[in-house]
Amino acid sequence: MTYFRKREQGTFETLPSNPESRIKAIKGIIKRKQYAKIDGTMIDLYSASAICQVYDALNDKNKRKFASMSADKMGLFALRFVS
Repeated sequence: MTYFRKREQGTFETLPSNPESRIKAIKGIIKRKQYAKIDGTMIDLYSASAICQVYDALNDKNKRKFASMSADKMGLFALRFVS
């Protein structure tokens, strides 16, 4: 299944269908060092890094809850605790 679609401007847009693919797409932002659109929200490198730091620090039960949030809510939650 393709998670990324290249847009006209050269950025990537994701179409994640489940929480695991959403986290994979966010980690892909860090790997490529380029912002992308996830769930209709532009996520930059700093926000993606904060989301991954929070995600990695959570236990398994809370990881499932965190990954099921939309990308914009994940970003707001992560930036509240990582600064």
